[in-house]
Amino acid sequence: MIRKFSILVMILVFLSCQPVLRTVAGIKKPKVESIHSLEQYIQKESLPIGFANSLYLSGYYGYNDLAIFRDSLFRLPDTYLFNKKGGFVEETQMCLVKKKDEGLATNYYDMIFEDSMLQFNAKSISQLEGFIIDQHGESVRFPENQNIAIVLWAKFMGSKKNRKVLETSNQQLKDSNKNIQIYYLNLDMLDSWPEEEASTE
Repeated sequence: MIRKFSILVMILVFLSCQPVLRTVAGIKKPKVESIHSLEQYIQKESLPIGFANSLYLSGYYGYNDLAIFRDSLFRLPDTYLFNKKGGFVEETQMCLVKKKDEGLATNYYDMIFEDSMLQFNAKSISQLEGFIIDQHGESVRFPENQNIAIVLWAKFMGSKKNRKVLETSNQQLKDSNKNIQIYYLNLDMLDSWPEEEASTE
């Protein structure tokens, strides 16, 4: 399973944003984690992630299901945006983790949500609810009538990269006038996955 997961990591790295390419040498061999070990990691590294909004994949197949929202392209870092109707706001930039452009008065995420061309999408946040769980291992039900951002992160990215991605995206999302609810989706393998998926053999 580790070999299969390592191949996936390399694919997403090379299809990802340029900043991620520079972290290839720093990516540690992916390990099977538990929700508890990840919460300890968040605390130890002081990552800006609220436990109440921490999400996890319920199985290996979740990687493929996430990729469907990016037209079969899975990348990291990334942020999945959904409007108040639950529709996927499909943004075409290679990265959604953006620093504010000082020359622009409008927040990056405000511009995305105000772009009418991005509002009409058949993909729905309800499609994610089948393979995402919360910190208690329960299936997630996202709130209705709420703009939502799901920020991807992973322990195997390393604490320095995680902190940069999370702090930058958090600031931009919280500065938005769109009242965006932020969730943090971890992409590490979990020991709670079916045995054949979490096996290290």
